[in-house]
Amino acid sequence: MNKLEGLNNKSAGRIINQLSRMAHMYFNSEFKKYSIGHAQIPTLIFIAKNEGVSLLEISKHLKLDKSSVTSQITILEKNGYIVRCKSKEDARVHQLNITAKTREILMPMKIVFSSWTETLFDGFTIEEREQVFKYLERMRENAKNKLQVNKNSCNED
Repeated sequence: MNKLEGLNNKSAGRIINQLSRMAHMYFNSEFKKYSIGHAQIPTLIFIAKNEGVSLLEISKHLKLDKSSVTSQITILEKNGYIVRCKSKEDARVHQLNITAKTREILMPMKIVFSSWTETLFDGFTIEEREQVFKYLERMRENAKNKLQVNKNSCNED
C-alpha cells in the first residue's frame, strides 16, 4: 500500500472538528467563572478591538446571522460586558462598547488562549509550528475558494 492509499482512511475535517470541540470544552470551562460561553468570546473580542461597532458590522465580520449576534449581544450586555449606545449619526443604529468589567478580563482571556495554543503545540519545534500555521492558512484559503465556487454555481442556477 502506498502512502496516498493510507491517507484515504484519514479525514482532516474530522480532526479539525474534534480539535474545535475540544477547544470549546476548554474555553467553556475556563470562562465559566465569567459567565461567558464560547459563542460570545469572538463577539466580545471583536467589540473590544473595534469599539463603537454596530451589530451589522459584527455580523458581517464573524459571518453570523443577525439573530445569532443579537442573542450574543443580549447575553454580554446582561452580564455587564458591553453597553449599547445610540449612534450620533443614525439613532436607529446602536454602537457597542466594552465596559470596565471587560477590560479587567481581557488579559486573563489572552492568557487562556495562549495556554490553549501552547497545549496544542506541546513538543513542536518553532519550525514545525510555523509549518502548521502555513498549512492551516492554506487549508483555510482552499476552503474559502471552494465556498466561493459553490456560491457562484448556486447563483448561476
